Amino acid sequence: MLTFVGLIQIAIGMVLLLRGSLASMLVFAMISGMFGGSASVIVGGSSIPPVQFALAFIWIRMIIPGSRFGPAVGPAFRENIWLLVFVIYGVAIAYVGPRLFIGDMEVSPLRVSGPTSSLYSTVLLEPSSQNVTAAIYLIGTLMSAVATYVACRYRGGANALVRGAVIVAYVHAFTGILGAVGRGTPVDAVFEVFRNATYSQLEQEANGFARINGLFPEPSAWASFAFSWFVLLAECWYRSIEPKSTGRAAALLLLVLLASTSSSAYVAVGGYAAFFAVRVFIFPQLASHQRIREASLIGLAAVMLLAVALIALPAFAAAIQDIANDALFEKADSESGRQRLFWALQGLEAFQVSFGLGIGPGSFRSSSLITAILGSCGVIGIVSYIAYLITLFQPRRASSWGVSGSLAARLGGAAGTAAILGQIPALVAAPTPVPSGEFAIVAGAALAFRKLRTKNPAESDEEEDEGPDLVPPPFRGGWRRV
Repeated sequence: MLTFVGLIQIAIGMVLLLRGSLASMLVFAMISGMFGGSASVIVGGSSIPPVQFALAFIWIRMIIPGSRFGPAVGPAFRENIWLLVFVIYGVAIAYVGPRLFIGDMEVSPLRVSGPTSSLYSTVLLEPSSQNVTAAIYLIGTLMSAVATYVACRYRGGANALVRGAVIVAYVHAFTGILGAVGRGTPVDAVFEVFRNATYSQLEQEANGFARINGLFPEPSAWASFAFSWFVLLAECWYRSIEPKSTGRAAALLLLVLLASTSSSAYVAVGGYAAFFAVRVFIFPQLASHQRIREASLIGLAAVMLLAVALIALPAFAAAIQDIANDALFEKADSESGRQRLFWALQGLEAFQVSFGLGIGPGSFRSSSLITAILGSCGVIGIVSYIAYLITLFQPRRASSWGVSGSLAARLGGAAGTAAILGQIPALVAAPTPVPSGEFAIVAGAALAFRKLRTKNPAESDEEEDEGPDLVPPPFRGGWRRV
């Protein structure tokens, strides 16, 4: 069934097909990703999210007769070869796994029909509709990465990625704040209309504070999406790629992430802070001294403001301490923490039961990307996924660690870092082995920009089909229609 969200997307998609560019369609997909609790199409008990529905219009634009993008599709698949292996095996084992190992273990299903009597309720392993859904999502991830690769290889792609990320940051932060402040008011009813997917809506309050979930079904999902774009924007700022706009957008997302009360957000931000500090210490020659000074001033100001707030408002300080204890230090001993551990350990059991083959994506609920991949896709899945991450980051390149190389190299390094570090929330919360849509976008962009060998367009007046289109500063005006 096509929903009202899908109808709106069809209208926008048709306008972009007639009047827009591939770059503008990339922004369309990025913005669609913010509607994480929405469904464009509902088939049975499964939902097709807006980000994957928008993907269809990008592919129509790429392969429509007369399009100049067709020749780039083949190289895009070759560059994403490890993701292609991961997806092909995942789709195959999603069908074979639950049939081959039917009844060999009890699993917590992804979708529970009816009430459960325990946090650890399980059923015998068997094929289900969730295997089909997970396989479709896997294919969507691959298609998103390939489409982004193609879009970023042509003029307009770099502007679309960075400008789109800034737009997403502001709108995502604003809707998150508005949803929390408007909880229990007519504003909340509007948000509920957009959360029309068949996802479970979790409790959105912690110690009297309204938790931030925006247009997503739960705070951890909202925070995971926000963190991926925060890292990309922070890395662009660090590499002096439109530092004013990317820096402000990253700072806004960081503030809202810290206010989200999501344990996934706190772990992720802590992980990025540790990476940032270690990188500056190991590779000081690749660090911008101006950015380090700015980061130090921001950190000092944040600490001082927090100290003043804690001293002036004792009740607020006690509430913040309770939230921090619940979200971080007491999480493991809570019912939720024990349930997440139980789900995560299922992946290890599935890996053993299947002799390293996996029991198929969609066969069980996990709470960690690593154990989800191990249990669902086995050895082939985890090896191909790690190989893909290494391909994205390319640790032997100086541009992966800081300010080095051409503009395309720096942007590729920023996207590659965002693809890797953006996985931190998934490591402690992902229910399935399916990578997120935002991961696919930054991954495809990282490979595209790293592949570019053209000179900086600021040095030439030639109109090339391929090449980075960001000229710092400022942005070259508008999106070029190609």
